[in-house]
Amino acid sequence: MAVGITKDGRWFVQYRVAHSKSPKKEYYGKGTEAKKAAHERNAEINLMKARKEEIRTGHIYLDELGQIYLNHEKARGRERKFLTEMANRLNNSYLPALNHAPIHKLKAEDFNVLALEYADLSPSSFNRYITYLNVMFNFGVEFEYIEKNPMAAWRKRVLKREKHRDLPIDKDDIDAILAHSPLHVYKAIRLIMKTGCRPGKSELLKIKYSDVDFHNKLVRIRGTKAARSDRYVHLLDDILEEIREWQKTATSEYIVEYKGEPVQSYIKAFRTAVKNSGIDKKVVPYHLRHYFASSLIAKKADIKAVASVMGHSGPAMLFNVYYHLIGDGEKEAIEKLSEN
Repeated sequence: MAVGITKDGRWFVQYRVAHSKSPKKEYYGKGTEAKKAAHERNAEINLMKARKEEIRTGHIYLDELGQIYLNHEKARGRERKFLTEMANRLNNSYLPALNHAPIHKLKAEDFNVLALEYADLSPSSFNRYITYLNVMFNFGVEFEYIEKNPMAAWRKRVLKREKHRDLPIDKDDIDAILAHSPLHVYKAIRLIMKTGCRPGKSELLKIKYSDVDFHNKLVRIRGTKAARSDRYVHLLDDILEEIREWQKTATSEYIVEYKGEPVQSYIKAFRTAVKNSGIDKKVVPYHLRHYFASSLIAKKADIKAVASVMGHSGPAMLFNVYYHLIGDGEKEAIEKLSEN
């Protein structure tokens, strides 16, 4: 164990923990208060060592807790399918949304990002993924890696009509992100913006060049459950022309590809593009899908048609989320639909 200071003046404590091969560092910032906090933490660690207690990390992040949890579950004999699903959920969803700060500093707004990402899932899938994360935090509390579950004060809320969903981005933001995106992210953004597809493995990343009907100006969006849930979305000339150009140099049957391979996740590259564009707010790919819906509804598009394009079984969800954009006539019509 040791207290140190970096070249730029940040105080830290370095020590070893049982579950890690590499030393752990905790940073406390600059100045006399940071120095004091670092020395107090070092004394605490020395005391735990003297008592032969396992040293608990102080400012643990979700990536570290997640790995500890997976190792624990593997040792307990959990089935491989569960461990694989948890690892995928952790890397592709939880970490991009929640690993920007230590667990004890996570706020309700951070979990709302996940709620937005999962908004189009079935209730059972939504609850399952949120429960997975909650169980992981409870594990951290039980084994004293964290003091409390940061989700305890956060509750899933049904968006009320008077509290509509505000989009954090506008067209200028999207153009800026596009300008700083590598080709595979650029393709992903353009397809979401022109089709309203779900921006992940369930829909976007499954689109192939063979799904595009250039003659009839349609693209097949493969359903999330069965072939009967496939839908066909009309394409405008501008995106059709782009797809033609992409196909000329394509090295994969999938439109969104990277070095000849279908893309499994583009979230890290997307976040880098957002950062490089100078946008100082949280933006996730699902915001593009909601921008697509908001734009159509604001332009008085038929609500049923928008719901169909986006792959919803009916207009109910659009009504709840985009109520503030729907005209009085459409509102009355949907109110009547909800009575059936």
